[in-house]
Amino acid sequence: MTATPSAGKTTRLVPIPPDGGWGWVVVMGTFFIHVVADGFVYSFGVLVDELMREFESDNTITATILSLLTGFTLGSGPLASAVCNKYGCRVTAITGATIAIVGCTSSYFASKMWHIILSVGVIMGIGSGLMYCPAIVIVTMYFEKRRSFATGIAVTGAGVGTMVFSPINDYVMSHYGWRAVFLLFIGVFSLCVVCASLFRPLPFQEVSEEKGKEEPFTEKMEPNSVSEVTSPLLTSDKPRRSSCDVQADSKSLTMLTPAKADSENVGERDVGYLNRKDIFYTGAITDVREFREDPDKYRSTGSLRRSTISTMSSEILQAIRESPDEVFEDILEDTDNVEGSDVRKTMSNMLFLTLLFDPIFLIFAISNMLSSVGFNSPMYFLPLHAQKGVGLDSAHSSAVLSVFGLSNTIGRIVYGIIADHELPIPYGWGSNVTRNRLWMYNISLSICGLLTAFCFLFTSFLSLSLYAALHGLFLSAYICLASVILVDLLGLDKLTNAFGLLLLWQGVGTVAGPPIAGYLADISGSYNWSFVFSGINLLVSGLMMFYIPYIQKKENFARSSLSM
Repeated sequence: MTATPSAGKTTRLVPIPPDGGWGWVVVMGTFFIHVVADGFVYSFGVLVDELMREFESDNTITATILSLLTGFTLGSGPLASAVCNKYGCRVTAITGATIAIVGCTSSYFASKMWHIILSVGVIMGIGSGLMYCPAIVIVTMYFEKRRSFATGIAVTGAGVGTMVFSPINDYVMSHYGWRAVFLLFIGVFSLCVVCASLFRPLPFQEVSEEKGKEEPFTEKMEPNSVSEVTSPLLTSDKPRRSSCDVQADSKSLTMLTPAKADSENVGERDVGYLNRKDIFYTGAITDVREFREDPDKYRSTGSLRRSTISTMSSEILQAIRESPDEVFEDILEDTDNVEGSDVRKTMSNMLFLTLLFDPIFLIFAISNMLSSVGFNSPMYFLPLHAQKGVGLDSAHSSAVLSVFGLSNTIGRIVYGIIADHELPIPYGWGSNVTRNRLWMYNISLSICGLLTAFCFLFTSFLSLSLYAALHGLFLSAYICLASVILVDLLGLDKLTNAFGLLLLWQGVGTVAGPPIAGYLADISGSYNWSFVFSGINLLVSGLMMFYIPYIQKKENFARSSLSM
């Protein structure tokens, strides 16, 4: 039995998150990908001293490895998002893991430093970027009410990876050499392929744009029906189908109620995941005012004209049944012309530059760039500082890095919990959750900056471990609260655009930070100035964010004056 829509009626394709079920399997797969991808980056400092000796390199050149690795991971974010939008999270993540494996394999055979820079910095950076984006997106697709909790579990993998791989890398390198570490990660990244295969896509349901409720074409959805994302007519993440696939899909089309329409409108659809406005929001989406007012608007991944397919004439349907190859080849050719622009369209949406004229976003973006400048260098140089500056052996220096990983894991959980609740502060100052998040973010970054700038005061294993614990704890606010604060400041509608631009700003910061810190270590003969440089950037990034409430007050006053 079919539901016959009125001709030309517009509906939206909406994936309904189960908030559980297979979603928890997806969370575990995402967690492991974070363990591996972020664990490799954060524990890479353990290898640095050995690589410098092997290739007779200095800190500046060697730090370029990390700067390019993190820079390409973040800078490829818009491209990874576009690929994910067209081909899906599973395919994108598997491709990224495969590229990372190629980079690891190439690094094993490296005979020059430039070879390591290319294989780790560029190839593995791109691979990590292609894994990172779908690992975030797929969790937000599966969860709404429990999104904050699910995302919190997933991203704690970064701290766990640092805690686990720092001593493992040190042990493997001490007994088998640095090349064996890359052999180890070839196997570990291979497991990421298995984890990415768990990223099962959600089925899409149709929701009437006018009534805001489900109006499926059929009472029971068939696996290849037009109501599912697997249909080549409605999705942009499937390649051209074979004649066998086309015949199978044509059977589902015969279930539609025939009417008059023009099949040229087939191209007018867009169902990629990245078209959801809340896709990069890692907090509790049901707490966001815009989402509560119109949830289907933010669940929707696009629209299509029902008349495109459901009102096809009986003659067209008969032609499809008798000669599906020719008819579908013409339809798919038109569809491919639209799909060819999907990647460009997604990147354009994420990199729309007018947002740079918003003073609030501009301050946040500059703050994020400075945070990125000072973010990676302390972790990268901490083992070297522990050995050459404090006099610890390699085992104890890797243990300090593990302490950072443990505290960072705890911090991500803690910030994820308290960021969505009122705080028990006297005089009601903790009742405004939005203000609480901004202040927590600003204060945490400022504390990180002060601790890092004065890292030279920590001169023993215990004191350096204390620094690592506090630094890891407060630095977790930078990871946990960025997307949440973006929505607080700019609204849900601008999140995708803001997040895309923010990735580029972060990419610039991560590329610039480690080489500059390494250069300071080379010319001064001490890593103290590297930490001072990183600390100042973190401190300034936190302090400048305190200016945002003042701008908000000015804008609110200007709006109220105009309304009078």
